[in-house]
Order: sequence, then structure tokens, then C-alpha cells
Amino acid sequence: MPWSYAGSRLALALRRWRGRFGIYAPRVAVRMHVPLRLRAFSVVIILFALLVLTFWAFGSGRLIVGTERGRIHDMQASQVALEAEVARLSGLLAARENDLQIEKAALRQLTDKYSALLEENSRLKEELAVLERIAKARKKPTP
Repeated sequence: MPWSYAGSRLALALRRWRGRFGIYAPRVAVRMHVPLRLRAFSVVIILFALLVLTFWAFGSGRLIVGTERGRIHDMQASQVALEAEVARLSGLLAARENDLQIEKAALRQLTDKYSALLEENSRLKEELAVLERIAKARKKPTP
């Protein structure tokens, strides 16, 4: 073998060239060039937005909790007032129902008396008619 392919310059060049591509290629990171000032400015803007969002959430939470505590206290106070009002109105209702029952009983008695008086009036009218007939019969001269 006068000429060996394995040790030749061509083989060595091909090995080097093959090493730059495929699985044997060195790792390469492709990055877009962004200036350091722009990166720092974007980080500051993002941190500022997060800080504003944090304070907003904290303030809203305090507002909601404070409002809810006040609302609960107001509702408890109004519940006590409403329960007192219900008790007062229940007493008034019971008194009005008693008055209504008394009035119904009185009305029933009056209607009974009225019907009794009507019956007595009709009976007296009948007696009066009989007595008038008797009186007319006496006034007539007897022949």
C-alpha cells in the first residue's frame, strides 16, 4: 500500500469537516443580541409592575376584609333591631286578633238579638192585627 487513505491529509480534513456537522458537532447557542441597558430596563419595568400589582392586591384585600367586617357588624345590629321589631309586631298582632275575636263575638250577639227582635216584632204585629180586628168587631153596632 503505497498510498494509505487513513493517514492522509484528505482523510484528516474530511474527519474535521464531518466533526462540524451532525451528532459530532460542538454545541452552539444562538442568541439574539440585546443590549445590556435594554435588558436591565425591561427587568426594572417588570419588577415595578409586579410591585404595583402586589400593593394593589394587598390594598384590595384590606378593603374587602375591612368592609366585610363592618358589613357583618351592621348586619348583626340590624338583625337585633329586626328581631325586636318582630317581637313588638307579634304582640300587636296578638292584641289585634283578640280584639277581632271580641268584635266577632259582639257582632254575633247583636245579630242574634236583632233576629230575636225581628221575630218579636213580627209576633207583636200579628197580635196587633188580631187586637185591631177585635176592636173593629166591638165598634160595629150589633143589629
